[in-house]
Amino acid sequence: MREPKPMTEVLINHEEKQSLVTFATTLEIIAKKLKEQGSFQFVQGTKAISITPSKQLTVEYGYTKKADKHSFEIEFKWSEGQKELPLMSIE
Repeated sequence: MREPKPMTEVLINHEEKQSLVTFATTLEIIAKKLKEQGSFQFVQGTKAISITPSKQLTVEYGYTKKADKHSFEIEFKWSEGQKELPLMSIE
């Protein structure tokens, strides 16, 4: 007998219109906090969600176009407690 799959918990589901400069600034803030602190907080009103990825990520990039509508997505995933894997090198 299979164990039941855990339910997906949606912690953030947010969409808003932003200028390109505002969006780029948001990406820079996220990148800086991840590099320096290993985490960042998503704050909406009085609610704050702390996002603390593991050191090893799976990253997906996607770009789609349908007529005159474009979509570029960056997604990163991790598992809690995931250990950092050694990087491959060629010597």
